[in-house]
Amino acid sequence: MEIILYGIIAAIMVTVLFLTFKAIGRGIDARGELKRDGTLDKNKEDPYVFKSTEDDENDRILEKLKDKDLSAEDLKKLYDEIKRKKN
Repeated sequence: MEIILYGIIAAIMVTVLFLTFKAIGRGIDARGELKRDGTLDKNKEDPYVFKSTEDDENDRILEKLKDKDLSAEDLKKLYDEIKRKKN
């Protein structure tokens, strides 16, 4: 009876350790992906503000559009086109 109890305790401990190392591995992989994207370095400046790389791309596109002197009608067409692409 005592051997069965020790076996169950050992199984529970092995399961907990396995799940813990699995979660730690996923966290390390996620951090490595953020480093490759460059997002981690940007967030070190202010850790409480998260700015994605998509926002940077949108800012570059906005600057290009500002340089082109587009009419209100052209801007509305672009807005509608972007809206359709996101849906």
